[in-house]
Amino acid sequence: MLSTIRKTRGLQRVMLFAGFAIVLFFIVLAIFAPLLAPYGFNADRVGNDVFGTLQHPSAQHWFGTTVGGQDVLSRVIYGARTAVIVIIVAVIISIVVGVPIGLISGFIGGALDRGLVLIMDAMYSFPSLLLAIVVSIIIGGGQSGAVNGIMAAAISITVVFIPQYFRVVRNATVAVKVEPYVDAARVVGARTPRILFKHILSNVAGTLPVIATLNASEAILTLAALGFLGLGIEPSAAAEWGYDLNRALSDATNGIWWTGLYPGLAIVLMVLGVTLVGESLNDVLNPLLRTRAGGGASADEKEVAGEFEAAVSTDSVAGPDAADAAGGAATKIKDPAEITEPVVVDAEKRQRVATLSLQDLTVRFDTDAGIVHAVNGVSFAVEEGEVVAVVGESGSGKSVSSRAMLGLLPSTAHTTGSARLRDRELLGLSPRALRPIRGDQVSMIFQEPSTALNPVYTVGWQICEGIRAHRKISRKEARQRAIELLELVGLPDPERRVDYYPHQLSGGQKQRVVIAMAISCEPDVIIADEPTTALDVTVQAAILELLLSLRDRLGTAIVLITHNMGVVADVADRVVVMYQGRVVEEAPVDALFAAPQHPYTQRLLDAVPHLGRGVAATPAAQTQEQIVLTVDDLVVEFPGRLGQPSFRAVDGVSFEIRRGEVLGLVGESGSGKSTVGRTTVGLQKPTSGSVTVSGTEISQLTDAQLRTHRGHFGFVFQDPAASLNPHLTITDCVAEPLHVQGRLSAGEQRAKVRQLLDRVQLPGNYADRYPHELSGGQRQRVSLARALALDPELLIADEPTSALDVSVQARVLELFDELQSELQFACLFISHDLAVVDSLAHRVAVMQYGEIVEIGPAHQVLNDPQQDYTKRLIAAVPVPDPVEQRHRREARGKLLTDVS
Repeated sequence: MLSTIRKTRGLQRVMLFAGFAIVLFFIVLAIFAPLLAPYGFNADRVGNDVFGTLQHPSAQHWFGTTVGGQDVLSRVIYGARTAVIVIIVAVIISIVVGVPIGLISGFIGGALDRGLVLIMDAMYSFPSLLLAIVVSIIIGGGQSGAVNGIMAAAISITVVFIPQYFRVVRNATVAVKVEPYVDAARVVGARTPRILFKHILSNVAGTLPVIATLNASEAILTLAALGFLGLGIEPSAAAEWGYDLNRALSDATNGIWWTGLYPGLAIVLMVLGVTLVGESLNDVLNPLLRTRAGGGASADEKEVAGEFEAAVSTDSVAGPDAADAAGGAATKIKDPAEITEPVVVDAEKRQRVATLSLQDLTVRFDTDAGIVHAVNGVSFAVEEGEVVAVVGESGSGKSVSSRAMLGLLPSTAHTTGSARLRDRELLGLSPRALRPIRGDQVSMIFQEPSTALNPVYTVGWQICEGIRAHRKISRKEARQRAIELLELVGLPDPERRVDYYPHQLSGGQKQRVVIAMAISCEPDVIIADEPTTALDVTVQAAILELLLSLRDRLGTAIVLITHNMGVVADVADRVVVMYQGRVVEEAPVDALFAAPQHPYTQRLLDAVPHLGRGVAATPAAQTQEQIVLTVDDLVVEFPGRLGQPSFRAVDGVSFEIRRGEVLGLVGESGSGKSTVGRTTVGLQKPTSGSVTVSGTEISQLTDAQLRTHRGHFGFVFQDPAASLNPHLTITDCVAEPLHVQGRLSAGEQRAKVRQLLDRVQLPGNYADRYPHELSGGQRQRVSLARALALDPELLIADEPTSALDVSVQARVLELFDELQSELQFACLFISHDLAVVDSLAHRVAVMQYGEIVEIGPAHQVLNDPQQDYTKRLIAAVPVPDPVEQRHRREARGKLLTDVS
């Protein structure tokens, strides 16, 4: 208990300590009741000395006596024993019955799930006290001895609690069973019981302490109510607070207060204690919220910091190579030790009048763990008609800086410095003073359009809301303006789609709506926070074209916040590079890419993959016996809703992969590439066609039949955080394939885990850590180690680097390439990033609408595509070179004009 309390702080610690103290007090009373109570709970005399009825509190009877002459203190103490026993029995039975039923119902689904949900909902719809009364009457409560009476009371309460456990566990199971770490367990052949209890229950169980404690408080009240109504335990068999309250009713009207006060106070205190514990216990027991001592920076920030330190500690930075990259310009690069201030190549820009300017902006957050300095002395400016890109990796402070300008930070944030819109200071303004500025003079395009749009209002209504907040116009005029804006941003059929809800639009169309909202009042400045991150490359290209055309037509200044250096090269005029809350370099876009001055910027640009500069070699000619994966005429269909036709996600896909070969499978969202990957490892059953791995046709095998073949393939999932069970240590995660397949003893498994961690370049002391204590890159290394645990012949990598920062991505890709070259496994590498695929793949297959439209050697497909779709896909990819990207933009002409 003390170790649990030490993990808390502030008010949470006070609440938990108080709750534990109260609950422990009543448990002690229950255990030692015969020793602590001065008399028996029904005793009315000692020998021939009768206590007397309704005696005032005195030295002989601290709490007085009841109308029956029993000692009130003794009945309160013994009543605590009755309450604790009934609560423990009721909660245990409820958990033992409700949790497994909820797990099985949520995991299996179908008719069983629907039937159980109907039964439990029917039980839950009854008022809990009424249901307990009915059950109590049926099983004969109040007419039994102590043991039978306690069991009867516990069962009466249990019937009320089982539906609560069922609903919570079932709903959590439905959500958890689709998590990638459950799929990861299925890939290695884990059986259903292990998946249910090792992976699902471990992540659902975090809610059980809260439910148990809240149920305990409800059990106290229900038990008291049953006793009050005379339906509880036989009064001669055990003491009950509810029964004593009933007997005290008539006493209270006669001024006899003590017979009801103390049992009532005991009920209140016990309910308060378990409620306080329940409100804080779940957070304390959740391993996701446990961090090790040693700094407040996140693991991702620390990994990026390590890359930064490696950069600035280099003895010779860039040297003559930088001049070569700049076309022979003899720009001297400073020694890292001399770089203590931001490198500003165009310092004269600071002296010009800017539309928006930041000067020494500092932002700190007050947190339970202490003060977090998110932004430290940031200064930059953007002029009318200029696009300034603010770039940086996780934790650099770029988004916090932009939100600080508009007062969009939480109340725990404290800002200093200056943020000026022309001659008006923005920092320090009240929300009321900022309201006419937001949306009218400065607007913002948020990263994820699906969350930026309210799902219950039409897009037209949301655009009109912003217009009417700043312009005195009628609803009809605002609607017409909304239609004009949707037409301006290139949304097809704006007169009809103005009445669409967000879910009726594609991702690119929703982003166009968000942009229409941002320009509705023709602001002076648009802050675009990762406006293309969630979009496919063809849609991204169209959105960037739109932003540039708006800049040209309206003269709007744009602050573009992004981590995509290709986008920066495509649209930016100037670049501000941030690292750990500071600006480390600022320069015109051509100068920054040609001759970056700060070593961190140099490493950042070196880490960015560049389409057209792939180095993957074509493997030597292979014999037919070396084919590892064959996919033949694969079709996958998903059933439609009632009355709707089925959806064909994969349509006649065929390819093969040989040993030592990497096949890059590329395409945009919804093309079917991930469905193909899941089907190759048995996570998805095909509608028709075949999948053959190492000579075995696996597509029609049952899970039990497939289990013996699981060792032939591994799977690396897209999100490393979601693919590792947060309640298992790194050792448990990596060793699971070994445990499930039962090939090694426990000691051999531990040795194998250490060997695998060493192979993916992770220290051995990481073995006992939890996934949340590692950075994104480190977690993906763990995922790779797990995938290689059984020495597979085939590895499926589904977007393995899309969730990583660019410098971390480069290191993971380098490791992946080294392991693939060493182990010679066949690999299906699924990605939407053509530059990443270009750096790894020997061959490339391009998917569109469930079909492979083009397949061939990587250099041929990516440099000389034959199909129009492939041409559009490649033309849409921005490259991290402003000069080359301008040529690409001119060459692609109107190839992407129809993309929405």
